[in-house]
Amino acid sequence: MKKSIAGLVMLASLILGLAAPAGAQGPSLNATPGSIEAPGSLSLTVTGSNFTDDGFLLPCPGADGDPAKMGADSCDTAALTPYTTGSDGSWSASVTYDIPAEGLVIVAGNAAQTENAVFVIAIGVSELPNTGANTMALLFFAVAMLGGGAVLVSKKSLLETS
Repeated sequence: MKKSIAGLVMLASLILGLAAPAGAQGPSLNATPGSIEAPGSLSLTVTGSNFTDDGFLLPCPGADGDPAKMGADSCDTAALTPYTTGSDGSWSASVTYDIPAEGLVIVAGNAAQTENAVFVIAIGVSELPNTGANTMALLFFAVAMLGGGAVLVSKKSLLETS
């Protein structure tokens, strides 16, 4: 039983070691509005946070509104919009894009391609959920709760066998 508890403690320590420090999230991208009722031209404000370098905003209408479908020919490189990152890692750009019926993937990144973020403008939905959440903290919490439950169960079983 002691080996099981030691194993759980080691697992929790490993996950804690792999967890990113609070506030150390990667770049994230947001657009207002985040969705529209029907395809067409849309003026929007795109904002980035947690960026370290200046870069470019790029619409990708050929990705059919799905970041997994992005390819070398899915983005409109003629529509690059430069942005300047502030000292706090944030930036903002006003753009107008033609949004196809499938939606529009927007990419922001630096010229060295060492950091980037993606946002999808959806058609006919109120808003897409924010996918930039740090799930590592939630995973750590779940494992800690599992470990705590295992300790309680093991203590109960030890008391019952005594």
